[in-house]
Amino acid sequence: MVPAIYLLVFVGVSAKPVAPRQNATATPTTSILQGTVADSCTASSTDSQWLSICDTTIFWPTSTNYFYGPTIGPKASAVSCNAEWVEYQGRASGLESLGATSTSTLFSPYVTSTGACRSEIRGEELHDIHTGPVTTLCDGVTRALGPRESITHYWPGTGPCSSFTATETSTTLVYRSPSPTPGCELNTQDCIPIWETYTSLRDAYQSSVTTQIPGDINSPIRPESCPSTTRNYTDPNVCNNCHYLPATATVFYWPVITSGALCLQNGSTVPATPTGNGPNTAVVDGNTFVSPNVYVSFTSIYAWSNQRAHNGGPCGGDHKNVIISVEPDAITSYRNHINGKYPRIGTAYPFNFAEYQEHQVGNYTMSLIPWEQYLGGSQCVSGGGGCSMIRDDYLPWVEIPDAMTQIDPLWTACHRSWYIPPVSMVPLVGGLESRPTNTAEASSSLAPPVLPVSGLAAPTPQPT
Repeated sequence: MVPAIYLLVFVGVSAKPVAPRQNATATPTTSILQGTVADSCTASSTDSQWLSICDTTIFWPTSTNYFYGPTIGPKASAVSCNAEWVEYQGRASGLESLGATSTSTLFSPYVTSTGACRSEIRGEELHDIHTGPVTTLCDGVTRALGPRESITHYWPGTGPCSSFTATETSTTLVYRSPSPTPGCELNTQDCIPIWETYTSLRDAYQSSVTTQIPGDINSPIRPESCPSTTRNYTDPNVCNNCHYLPATATVFYWPVITSGALCLQNGSTVPATPTGNGPNTAVVDGNTFVSPNVYVSFTSIYAWSNQRAHNGGPCGGDHKNVIISVEPDAITSYRNHINGKYPRIGTAYPFNFAEYQEHQVGNYTMSLIPWEQYLGGSQCVSGGGGCSMIRDDYLPWVEIPDAMTQIDPLWTACHRSWYIPPVSMVPLVGGLESRPTNTAEASSSLAPPVLPVSGLAAPTPQPT
């Protein structure tokens, strides 16, 4: 029996011509190849499982050999539908192995441009050239004076902007394709027993042979068109093996002032000016901050499994806009840290809030962060390095405080330095609404270890 040969654009066949399992007497069938362009090859069916075409022989499966389940009853229709798709994909894969017969080219016009057609304004970064004033102090490190500069970035290129229409060319290979295409559809629920039956047949076959021979009629073919359920990789013990994933974080702190010469390091700490009787207080967006505690604000934070190969799932809830109150000596910064799937935990250091004190340098007021500390901050790439000067952009890495567990009690065992945020540092000084606190009020308003109130983010610095 010699079927006619035609051509069709055929894309995405994934089934391979693995050999079938013979569980019934196959009826020899013929199938034409659909399309509109005549093929130079002739074909003849040599038997029920092979097709001779283009001077070669390809495996030609028959649907009646792939009933993975009952052929009568309520589940029979899905079993028969899957068998049709297995036959179709097996034959399509065999025809694809003969190679493409031609190509189909699609031309798509689109508008593009060259030159400085688009732009964005951002703050300067470590790879930008600082064109403003700089200074070198007694530590020998170059420092940019004043706030970060405004950088205008142009793309896609430089020079005058020129827009024009270009053409994208995409070429698709044209393969032979069997006919007819099955007209039935399969769903996940009906496919569950089909996949179970296939898996059982596959395991039995693989245990019975040492070498699989193409065209072996005892080998089942995967039901590729049958939707399968998604595997559940949820870690049942996720809260014993988790880490935090914070969003924007800000540290509000009470500034520490030292006297003396910077280079001589002969100063002493000067107590902060009280706002009234008792501890200092400040009100920020309706939230009362009480000294000496510092406050760490997160716009959002949640915890996730440490599983790397698969998505292990969350631990606890996703908490929005929270602030925790922490004792000053309970905050830890990290230098040369790298967040990631395989994080590189940096070197831990206690916070020294005196380093954020602003000094008068020429005509500018700025903090004088030590070079090694600045180099290990988040603004220098690759966990430390890449920075050639100190700019007014230091964002330290901060370990998730232990007090965070009071936001969600399930977080007790979560890793606190796997993924940590770079934080903006905001002193509780001028520009904030503050009020005096007398002794009685101070006693009653001392903050608990954790305040689950609206989280705050430091305002985004605007280039000047």
